[in-house]
Amino acid sequence: MLYIAEVPVAEDDLDEQMNRMRAWLDHQRFEPSVFRLSQTDDRQVVRAFFKVEREAAAFAAEFGGSVLSLPVADAAIA
Repeated sequence: MLYIAEVPVAEDDLDEQMNRMRAWLDHQRFEPSVFRLSQTDDRQVVRAFFKVEREAAAFAAEFGGSVLSLPVADAAIA
């Protein structure tokens, strides 16, 4: 199962935000299975898929996001 952390990002500061996320992940030694930039109805978000729920929660908390309510099967993201 994968846990999805979703974090809103601003397009005008996207590079800085992505660099900060990558540095934080490296420092924590967290490795998301998938890291995607997506457009939802009205905003741009980063979705990071983690195998460990506490890692997803920590990432979401650090960057002002949330963990989506249901974990997804690995095959569902293909």
